[in-house]
Amino acid sequence: MDWDEKDVGPLVEAIRPILAGKPPPIQSAVLADLLAMWLAGHGLGNGAESEQLREELLEGHVELVRQLIPVNVVILLSRRS
Repeated sequence: MDWDEKDVGPLVEAIRPILAGKPPPIQSAVLADLLAMWLAGHGLGNGAESEQLREELLEGHVELVRQLIPVNVVILLSRRS
């Protein structure tokens, strides 16, 4: 991963309470809109090169999400105990 938890953790903790308690469809829509904004900001335009860049970023993002699921399962289970 090319990011550091010390940079990411505080932002996650700032955003988490905003989404906490909201229905899953609302959480999903918010996260999807933010992701779409992030992707739209890369390779501004609608050419094939921009689309390819966005597709690569999206694939990398989904892979990162998959890697973070087991990590977050452990974190969430530890908070319950």
